[in-house]
Amino acid sequence: MNKQSPKTVLVDYEEKMSLDQATTFLETIVKKLKEEKSFTLTQGDKTHQVTPSPQVELEVKLEERNGKHKLELELEWREGQEFQGLKIE
Repeated sequence: MNKQSPKTVLVDYEEKMSLDQATTFLETIVKKLKEEKSFTLTQGDKTHQVTPSPQVELEVKLEERNGKHKLELELEWREGQEFQGLKIE
């Protein structure tokens, strides 16, 4: 029997905002990842440094139910995971 360790939710945040505010928030994350390879999330007195591995899995999901749409963007990685693709030297 494969026993998985329990998942720890470090940040759980939702806020209604304008589309412009939401895109600015996402652009800030993208800019930090491009320039610094990491960003910091702060909620109250808790701070979390987010530093994805060089190899990530990207998931995009678009759902619709009764006229309500939901777009989810997810990056997933394992600490210390490196690109395992084909190399030509």
